[in-house]
Amino acid sequence: MEVSSQLMHTFYRFITVLFALIISWNANAQSIPIQAGINTVHLTQNIQYLTDKTGQLTLKDILKKESDFTSVAFPFGAGFSNNAYWFRFTLQRDQGAAKNWLLIINPTYLDSVKLYTPLGHQNYSQSEVGDLLPTDRQNDSATLSSSEPRFMQSIMVPFSLPITLANTQLHTFYIRLQTNSSTTLRLTLQTPAEAVFTSTSKQIISATAIGGWLMLCLYAFIMTRLTQKKAYALSCIPLLGCITLTLVKSSIAAQYIFPDHPMLVHLLGPTSVCVMLSGIILFFMSFFQTSQKFKYIHWFLQFNLGFNLVSFISLFIGKSYLLFAPFMYQISYITFPVLCFIIWKGVKNGIAGSRSLFVGYVVFFTLNICAIFAATYHLSTPTIFLDMPEITSFIFIFMIYQGLYQNKKAENVAKRKLKEKIHFAEKEAELEKTRRINQSHFMTLVTHELKTPLAVIDSIIQTLPIEKIDISPKLAERHTRIQTAISELNALINNTLISEYMDFDNRSSNCNETNINDIIKNIINHSPANAKQYIINTTSNVTLKVDAFLFHLVLNNLIINALKYRAADSSISISSTKAYDNSREGVLISITNDYKSSQKPDPDIWFYKYYRQLDKPNIQGFGLGLYLVKSIVEAHSGYIQCRVIEEAPIWKVTFNVWFPFTEKD
Repeated sequence: MEVSSQLMHTFYRFITVLFALIISWNANAQSIPIQAGINTVHLTQNIQYLTDKTGQLTLKDILKKESDFTSVAFPFGAGFSNNAYWFRFTLQRDQGAAKNWLLIINPTYLDSVKLYTPLGHQNYSQSEVGDLLPTDRQNDSATLSSSEPRFMQSIMVPFSLPITLANTQLHTFYIRLQTNSSTTLRLTLQTPAEAVFTSTSKQIISATAIGGWLMLCLYAFIMTRLTQKKAYALSCIPLLGCITLTLVKSSIAAQYIFPDHPMLVHLLGPTSVCVMLSGIILFFMSFFQTSQKFKYIHWFLQFNLGFNLVSFISLFIGKSYLLFAPFMYQISYITFPVLCFIIWKGVKNGIAGSRSLFVGYVVFFTLNICAIFAATYHLSTPTIFLDMPEITSFIFIFMIYQGLYQNKKAENVAKRKLKEKIHFAEKEAELEKTRRINQSHFMTLVTHELKTPLAVIDSIIQTLPIEKIDISPKLAERHTRIQTAISELNALINNTLISEYMDFDNRSSNCNETNINDIIKNIINHSPANAKQYIINTTSNVTLKVDAFLFHLVLNNLIINALKYRAADSSISISSTKAYDNSREGVLISITNDYKSSQKPDPDIWFYKYYRQLDKPNIQGFGLGLYLVKSIVEAHSGYIQCRVIEEAPIWKVTFNVWFPFTEKD
């Protein structure tokens, strides 16, 4: 019996030791080892978490829910949430490994991150960081120990919490996270010296990047001044967003710019996102002129800008940002492909710089969609995605300026080609002017040579009645026809000469007071038609300051035209009345005749130089009459219009000529 009892006692002791070993092995398997000679440990595995939907649980409550913790991959992501999240991890250092460590918290825009450090016997100390805390509260707990070099003791590592591993035993820590921004968390364990070096290096890099952004802003404003293009100025808006975000994430804003205003620093993060998204949209609206080329898309982009503004305003209204921010990001899912479509259309339409924008935007679009998706939903994201906005913004802004450069370069090439065309056109115009002058001189010589024999023939015909030579009626009729033909030929030659003169000197230089009625009566008295064929209704004693010869030519050509083209047995109506044109007082002269045609005439082409109607081949002329009339009227600062009214089967044609009382300077 005694032997049996001893065996049973030994068996129980063996089972107890085995159970203890299993528990110890399981604890070691769940711990995070810290090896000797290591300065940085990225906490990505062997971390458990628990969700506190009420946000009211204390550490004492959490210690009672040890079995509710589940494993989670890091970096942690839970999107926009009001929940509080508890994390548990166990550290165990090797013999010879560093004792003092700093737990680096990222990102730096989290509202509250509390670390509970074990003191033994279920007691824990609490330390906290958060962008709503004053700077001294964020760093008091993370100041370096006196064992560090003197120059490092004054350096504080933002968003870091101290951890001391006094021995090589297991040390279990708890973290409580609650924030109004996107709930993401990245944990890194570093020795104080390494943390100072890393933090300082990041701040130097961030300051250098900010300096680069500011130089780009200066360049953009200079180019805006030189090119008068809004796109350069608007490209500064996403730059300002990048600068703001860099200041926040590098803790430069919290440490050096607004150390006593944590709430302001807290608002800068989401503000930078609103500014960046709005700046990109405004740049695209200006560069691709969406208001003209993409009307409906332009309305959508305006709505997006409005929603960004609402999201920005919600930052100052309690926790409203939690409601609007997810929608702002989800609208971005639609905005990104819409902007991509605009760039693609720009590439297709050959807009200079579109290809560079397309490449940069595809990279920006693809990577940021992944980052936004991870920030909005409960996902574990690779570490690089937390820095994705800065990386993609740098790439995209670089491609923006590349696109602007290419656009400006293409514009300069187009201007140079335009100048060359203008230069060639001016040379061609000079050559044409020389040809026209030579042609005019030739026409003057030819008409002079024509007018000399015509004058001789006309003088001989005119002397026959004076000498009272007895000729037959048939021969007298021939003489009359010869005289009429000479008069018409002289009129054609005069029209040609005046037309050449008006082409080179479109001015009325010899203006005198001229009576309208006297001119009309003189034309009618010398016209071949009977006076009864005219219906005259003119204002008496109206005078105009015009070139009398040219004014006579205008009315004569219009009346002769009316006689030539009027319908058989129809009369010609001539009227004049005072009228205003753009507050200027003048006289409106109207000449109306009936015109027979199977088709509605086009009066606009009647004013073309050398135009003649093909359906009236028997009517003589060079097609200069109405062209000359229009040139003379416009030289006197007046206007001429032709109106056609159908009165089947006859068309009533009215020419309205307006002359000002005082010639326009």
